[in-house]
Amino acid sequence: MPALACEATPHGWFYADSAQAARRAADDGAAAAATFQRYLGRAAPAGATVVSAHFPKAQQDLFASQHALPYLRAWIPAEAKAAMIEESLRKSMPGLPDEQVRAIALRTSQSGGDVLRHELGHSLYQSAFWPRSTPDGSRYATPAPDWLDEACAILMEPEAMLADRRSQFRALLREAAAQVHPPSEFLASPHPLAGADYRAQLAARNGSQAANSVMTATLSGDTAQAHAAFYLQSLAVADFLIERSGRQDLLGEISQALADGMNFDAWLAANGPRHRLGADIEALDRNWLAWVDAQRHTMAP
Repeated sequence: MPALACEATPHGWFYADSAQAARRAADDGAAAAATFQRYLGRAAPAGATVVSAHFPKAQQDLFASQHALPYLRAWIPAEAKAAMIEESLRKSMPGLPDEQVRAIALRTSQSGGDVLRHELGHSLYQSAFWPRSTPDGSRYATPAPDWLDEACAILMEPEAMLADRRSQFRALLREAAAQVHPPSEFLASPHPLAGADYRAQLAARNGSQAANSVMTATLSGDTAQAHAAFYLQSLAVADFLIERSGRQDLLGEISQALADGMNFDAWLAANGPRHRLGADIEALDRNWLAWVDAQRHTMAP
């Protein structure tokens, strides 16, 4: 891509509109790769990341195919992201004052590096465990259960961001415990934005799309609450499984079993006892409730 700067690393190729932006993206890629190795138990695949609003989807597909890349992740610079967020806010909340719109858009766009690590997590996860899968609308992303796919991406985020999510989960336990569900209910729950038709409707109603096909949309009301709770509990379930088993890479074992065709109940029956999780979903529920109770006791008064 001669129009873009490139930073070539052992973790992949990082393209951006400037050399400085390419280096920042490469730093995010290195951090995501190290975290992927820690939590999934294998080396992260090396693909391409393009941080530029001016790289159409057709060119992305062609470039990935020509170079046999395991993935190509397109993202947008903070300036383009801020403009898209402004557009989305004006669609969804037309009465919001201009100053407030700009302030929200600027604040949100400044977390671009953190979000890139999350999005890279999705790409790494799919290319490592489901390399030949294509979206069919039945799942939010990969063939993995939506909570697992999302948890693996969330774990790629910086520690400060994860600490904030964990604090929010404890607040959720205190203020809206009904939104927290036992594994027997939660593990089969679809992502709140699952379904290609629903996402298309949301994007048409209040979304914004860049030339490289990256989209933003503003969530509000019950949808926003369900979305936030799903992310918080996805991370909490991952924390529970890791802490209970003492295996930091347990999600990698579960993911490989599911990718090989085993369902979660069968994996639990075969492996749950040695990981101190229980041999069935009822035992897992009991252990989860004990873990949640311990989380409540760690909350500040």
